[in-house]
Amino acid sequence: MHKAGLETAGTRPESRLRVTLSKDARGLLFVAEVFSGDNRQIAILPWNLPAAPQSKPRVSLTQKPLWAQPDPILDILLVDSGSQMLVLSADKIASYRSAGDRWVPSATASLVLPRSLPRDPRGRLEAAEEGFRAYLPVATCEGTWKPELRLTCSNGTAVWPDTQAHWVADRNVLESEAIKTPFYAVADGVFTMAGGRVLDLSGRAVAGAEVWGSDVAGVDNPCGAGSELIASSANAEREEVRAYQVANGQASPASDTILLPGPVTALWPAESHVQATLVVRNLQTGEYEASRLGLACTQ
Repeated sequence: MHKAGLETAGTRPESRLRVTLSKDARGLLFVAEVFSGDNRQIAILPWNLPAAPQSKPRVSLTQKPLWAQPDPILDILLVDSGSQMLVLSADKIASYRSAGDRWVPSATASLVLPRSLPRDPRGRLEAAEEGFRAYLPVATCEGTWKPELRLTCSNGTAVWPDTQAHWVADRNVLESEAIKTPFYAVADGVFTMAGGRVLDLSGRAVAGAEVWGSDVAGVDNPCGAGSELIASSANAEREEVRAYQVANGQASPASDTILLPGPVTALWPAESHVQATLVVRNLQTGEYEASRLGLACTQ
């Protein structure tokens, strides 16, 4: 008690000590009172709680660059065990073959569409049994990449097999039988709505997802059962992506963030469930950069 300014030496046996915790506008206070007859001494010291230990991220988010070009990239699909790459743009699909650490142009097929794509077009590529399929807001295109690149587009917005969603015709948003309101993206039963909210299948808001942007994709968790969601950020001044775990209506960060050189323009599941395709518009170069995101176990 000497440090607090209290003299206890020489106190009579009837002296009493009372210790309490109080609080002011700045935090907790440690209050010690010593009673000796009619005398009372008081010492008040701030008491800082020990810092809570920071939980280590469950997984780390990995990024592998694939391709960059001046024109918008809507999606990318790797085929033939990753030796061939298909790039979906607003007016064509281009194929590239792997040559060591670079991609060499192979062929190009124009998109012959019944109508023009909406502003800021979106589109998705998926592997099909005998080739691939391109889902666009104005058409659905069937294609093959071997023995040569061929593409046929027809009017209509087909349902995506993995999510049972499809484009709202001539718009950049989606719809589904599971949820009646148009939405921007869906992954593992979580919907990012066109208005910015994040809902589950029952229509309830997902707590902790208020910081998400519009783009979300699910990837398998290599460190345990189930999957994690990779989401863009709603912070316009800090472009980033992060992995989250969603359980019981609550989204919790599962990884650190990856800072990006510009806004996310596409985030789709890849042909492998352990990866997602990310497209970013680099604000310094003006190019659209596509990469693959995945998860790795932390030590």
